[in-house]
Amino acid sequence: MARKSMSSLDVMAWVAQQASQLRGQRLDNIYQDGDLLAIRMRLRYGDFLVAQPGVRLHASARYQPGRELGPLAKAMRDAVRDLRVSEVKQVGFDRLVEITLEDGHRLVFELLPRGVIALVSPDGRLVAASSYFDAKDRRVRRGLQYSYPPLRLESPFALDGAGLASRLRGSQAKDIVRALVMNLGVPGEAAEEAAFRAGLKGNEQPQAVSEADLAKVADALRSIAEESLRGQGYVYVGQDGSPVQATPFRATSAAGLRELSFSTFDEALDLYFSSFTPRRQSPLDAERQRLLKSLEAAKAEAEEYLRQASALEAQANAVASSYYQALEALQCVKEGREGCGAKEVNRRQGYMIVNLSGVDVKLYLYETVDDAIKRLYRQAGELRAKAERASRTQLDIEAKLKQLEEQLELQELREKVSHRRRAWYERYHWLVTSSGVLAVGGRDADQNESLVRKMLGPNDVFLHADIHGAPAVILMAAAAGGFTETDVSEAAVLTAAYSRAWKEGMASVSVYWAYGSQVSKSPPSGEYLTKGSFMVYGKKNYLRPLRLELYLGIALDEEGLPVVVVGPESVVLPQSIAYLRVTPGDMKVEEAAEEIISSLSRAAPEAKVIRALDPSEVATRLPGRASISQARRGQAGGLRRPRGVAD
Repeated sequence: MARKSMSSLDVMAWVAQQASQLRGQRLDNIYQDGDLLAIRMRLRYGDFLVAQPGVRLHASARYQPGRELGPLAKAMRDAVRDLRVSEVKQVGFDRLVEITLEDGHRLVFELLPRGVIALVSPDGRLVAASSYFDAKDRRVRRGLQYSYPPLRLESPFALDGAGLASRLRGSQAKDIVRALVMNLGVPGEAAEEAAFRAGLKGNEQPQAVSEADLAKVADALRSIAEESLRGQGYVYVGQDGSPVQATPFRATSAAGLRELSFSTFDEALDLYFSSFTPRRQSPLDAERQRLLKSLEAAKAEAEEYLRQASALEAQANAVASSYYQALEALQCVKEGREGCGAKEVNRRQGYMIVNLSGVDVKLYLYETVDDAIKRLYRQAGELRAKAERASRTQLDIEAKLKQLEEQLELQELREKVSHRRRAWYERYHWLVTSSGVLAVGGRDADQNESLVRKMLGPNDVFLHADIHGAPAVILMAAAAGGFTETDVSEAAVLTAAYSRAWKEGMASVSVYWAYGSQVSKSPPSGEYLTKGSFMVYGKKNYLRPLRLELYLGIALDEEGLPVVVVGPESVVLPQSIAYLRVTPGDMKVEEAAEEIISSLSRAAPEAKVIRALDPSEVATRLPGRASISQARRGQAGGLRRPRGVAD
């Protein structure tokens, strides 16, 4: 059975991966859908930190904000929006994460049963929580001092064989796996894996396990914990396609399950827990259901009118074909005689029913036979007119449904696009040159610093526009097995276009390049380098001044989903289904993004795919205010992946 909450080991792994990444990040906004809280932040994966009390805490690329604003989100917006994170920690060795903000407020995420999400003031009082209650061990009430629930403080993953044996002595558990869970608090999947790695079946009674085997179990637990700190994630899927478990370690004991591996634990958690989250019915879905009901009603109404019209016409025809029989029967009843051949006579309401040519017909005593024929044809005509109106209503509804189905298809496509798995380098300015070499550039001083420190190798190429305020761009030549002059000139577009020169409306800017071995954070004696600044020692290789322009296009990835690509025309044209040229201008970034999507969708046959893009995806690739050229069809070669670099 799939577990429905994170374990203490999951929390340890998640905090180890996220603590340094979250530190210094701003809480841009807060949302709440029921018990799910989401914080918009700049993250390595996704745009939201999502949390459910007693269940989960992780970054998400799948969450979509709803329209509702719950009380906890409102309180957090009022108190801590725009504050930065100063510390992230796991409390004890339990399912509780505490995020401290720069002003001393704390966000406490209790992932234990009956846990809450709590906003705690700098003086320790509860500002707001996801729920309020009184328990025997604590009171969760607004304005009272916040206190943790009872927690497990010791990690079972740090025990040696002797420590394991002493704690399992006298265990009443049926087997070694249950003993690890019940007596030590080892998560179930980790207990099964430790027993498996130690060569045990898992059904051995704790007292029957030798000290040597317990030492192997302890070693396996330490190995699992160490592996969990590496940051990778795994999801195990059953034969029916449903996720069964997500772990920060490879579960070699998961026999019969399909393994999905991810570069970050967040991605695994996001996929796993999203599979349990029911999709909200959108207003479009509700409108579709309403229209379908209206369509069925219109169809039934038209059919009923036609049925009644046909019955009246059959009666009129029967009267006409049995004219004298109808005349005689009507005259007989009017004269008060018996045996007139009528099936029913109602003198109070003034009608009779007579069978004519096998059809029962209602004739009124005050009308002539000719009047009856005219009345029946008139009533049939009125019903056919109503049926026609109902049919027109049906056509109108079908047209609305078709339009709505297109909107729903677009909405579904937009969801797929928003959940598209993004490569790590998409957090930066990036392009893949026409020969397949990856170039990445920092979006700010922090990213410049991080890129050069962590990714610039001695044989890579460092590029920078000859102006203060430009991204440091790395051409990852070593991974690709070398580079050409064309690679350098194509990568140079990144540092030129995203430099301050664009915002100042310059026509061109010079760019130089150097080998990674020439770049250093060590300034000359007596000088100081600010964050994101570097020294380049030796020869700088200057390129001819680059005209400030950027080509932007839409390429389709392996799943047919749209990805915004930028660079010189030689990079963008071959990949894109449609593309255009962007230069410094007066149009605001948000307006330009909307216009670009509109223009590109008109130029490409795959218009729906382009319209599925969120304008923000285009806006993030624009250097600033822009002027846009007419869109053109591209060569539609598909999204180019870099050589030698994993996504």
